[in-house]
Amino acid sequence: MTGSTGEPDTLTWSVPECPFTIEASTRVLDDIRLAVVDAFFSLPRGGAEIGGVLLGSFTGNRLTITDYSPLECEHAHGPSFSLSAPDEVRLNQILSIHNAGPGEHGVVGWYHSHTRSEIFLSEADQAIHQRFFPEPWQVALVMKPHTFQPARIGFFFRAEDGSMHAEASYQEMLLEGLRVQAMPGPVPTVATTEELPLRRRPNLDAIKAAAEAAPEPEPALQASLFPPYPVPESQTPEYPAREDQPQDNHTPAAEASADASLPAPHFLAEEAPAGRSWTWVIILAIALGVAAAAVQTRQMWLPRVMAAVRPVPPPPPPPPSLGLTSLDHEGQLQINWNPNSPAVRKASDAILEITEIGTPPQAIQLDAAHLQAGNFTFARNSQNVDIKLIVHQANGPDVREAIGFLGKLPARQTAAPESGEQQKQREEDKKATAKLKSDLNFQAAKTRKLEKDLVQMRQELKQQQLKRLNNQVPDKQERSGQKQPGRAASPAPRRKSRTALP
Repeated sequence: MTGSTGEPDTLTWSVPECPFTIEASTRVLDDIRLAVVDAFFSLPRGGAEIGGVLLGSFTGNRLTITDYSPLECEHAHGPSFSLSAPDEVRLNQILSIHNAGPGEHGVVGWYHSHTRSEIFLSEADQAIHQRFFPEPWQVALVMKPHTFQPARIGFFFRAEDGSMHAEASYQEMLLEGLRVQAMPGPVPTVATTEELPLRRRPNLDAIKAAAEAAPEPEPALQASLFPPYPVPESQTPEYPAREDQPQDNHTPAAEASADASLPAPHFLAEEAPAGRSWTWVIILAIALGVAAAAVQTRQMWLPRVMAAVRPVPPPPPPPPSLGLTSLDHEGQLQINWNPNSPAVRKASDAILEITEIGTPPQAIQLDAAHLQAGNFTFARNSQNVDIKLIVHQANGPDVREAIGFLGKLPARQTAAPESGEQQKQREEDKKATAKLKSDLNFQAAKTRKLEKDLVQMRQELKQQQLKRLNNQVPDKQERSGQKQPGRAASPAPRRKSRTALP
């Protein structure tokens, strides 16, 4: 960017909380913006996120960004900017090339884009910053592109105590695209007066003198070259002489009389036909008829025309973003959202829908406390996972946001082969288990037999008790004290002594 365009060469970012001022080259920021927008439109539903290393210098109270180095991310964990093992190797190579120091082209921080969330540092972003950019003066730049609006940027830095304000940037700035400059082309050469052909008036005197000096053609040849053309006398107009027309002094009188006798051309003698004026009358009558018909049928076409020219109302504002992202770690999919989003802060509850290929969707109810946590971990079983977060607001419409995750499943670890001692121990354990199971079955059978004998003994004791009770009941005659007529008195039965029942 040059000074002739009227645009500044550097962008200055400074807030009271930051112990130093950040100055970035607008050309470097515009190059990063172009790469971010290109990746934003590379995939549907948010595109891919990219990142890289910021280069420049640091002088105590001023950090200057003069260049950058992009990092080729293989996106093994999805479209988000999540580093895999090969990505970390490439990042270490870039850092080793630039020595990661505050020199003229040292590493002063890093940048990455957020296409599905707002400008903040997630836990994964903070881990990258703490691991690869540990210096207190190194910063992080987050850029969010937009389809029709300028991109937004925000810087993140370490405070004097080493902490970082990662929930949001202290100051966001709009990044307008630089104007395209016209390439200087070759200056067209102008032909000089010497190179241009000179335009001179023809010398009429010389031409007429040459014509007079030429020999007269033969009559036969003249007749063959110029056949007679009969001109009716009625078509030969008479032109009155004009007094204001200058006379040519060098023209002989005989030549003037000969020219006067020649017939006039037809295009000069032709008059306008009389029927042409009626054509305009007919056209005017047709136009008046069309206008009258339009007035009579205005109730039919006028509402449509007014609706077509009526100004279109502005589109409604976009719904608030939830900052929904996903991060996979060995098959454990961590779903994150921004707890500081206005929609999340005002929400009463939410529903998290997770859909995998070949399985029905799972709906997980989240209360306000789980929403404030800002994350949820899910063990995935497929490579493609669709995630949708529906936030229910108490005094507003529901806010929905959906993302997709695409990544390979981690390799399952196979068990190591057993050694000889392990196999022997496993066989002994199996035999001991079988013996314990046999003893347990024997004890169970013995217990069932004892229970059966106990039940039978109780029944026998009950029968004996009933017999003894029946022997102790006196005869009916003894109870009444009277003898039956015609029968001898039978001796009273001997009562058996009561014995204690067992």
